[in-house]
Amino acid sequence: MLEKLVEDLKNYGFTEYESKAYVALVGLGTATAREVCEISGVPQGRIYTVLNTLSDKGFVSIQEGVPTFYLAENPAGIFTSIKEEYCSSIDEMIKSLKKLNYEAKPQSPFWSIHSEKSIVTREKVMIRYAKHDIIIIIKDPSSLRPLVKDLKAAKKQLDLTILVYEGSEVKCPGLKIENMSSGLSGLFIEMEDEFGQVMKDSEWSTELFMLVDGMTAFTSGYRAGRKSATVIKWPPICFMMKRLIKMLEPNV
Repeated sequence: MLEKLVEDLKNYGFTEYESKAYVALVGLGTATAREVCEISGVPQGRIYTVLNTLSDKGFVSIQEGVPTFYLAENPAGIFTSIKEEYCSSIDEMIKSLKKLNYEAKPQSPFWSIHSEKSIVTREKVMIRYAKHDIIIIIKDPSSLRPLVKDLKAAKKQLDLTILVYEGSEVKCPGLKIENMSSGLSGLFIEMEDEFGQVMKDSEWSTELFMLVDGMTAFTSGYRAGRKSATVIKWPPICFMMKRLIKMLEPNV
């Protein structure tokens, strides 16, 4: 638990020493620098600088004296205030970004994503902003785990179909997952074989395919051991994909 708290604070912007000292001080309530040092593991030569920095940032109060005592401000109050300010600044930033209208070239209907974090973010955004229906075909069950919460919310608002290759074991309580028909699974197997031969990229392995509103397609997988994804935002092509899937798959 303490290690996770330290990591969470580091993600927020604390240094490792600041995170450890703050966690220790919150646990202690009021303490001397020496006590914080002993509990946190922050080197004695750094503890005063770290505590003073936390004080400058508003997380710690200092009671001058001999010895000097340090008090952690109420975390709920501090972080609630920070959260409100952060959300407000995000809202203002979004408004400002929407007002930008630079002259730009037409966006390509195809683009690639190579960061695993960005891939999951893109998947979640597509799910959250879907309006009518989502079709997902998965080969690797692990690819569905980061999306379960968003998919459960989406299924209440639209038609959600999740298909897996026959024989795959995927358990996601609250989500209905069905085996693909032999016709559709055969098409994907044939496509993968052809992809490897024609594109000379036999190292590509698809783990997830998603089609949203018949307007946007998304496929992710691994190329030479590296996570990669492709977004296709070309309505005519995506519409034909959807029609083809419906023809071959009775569950859609």
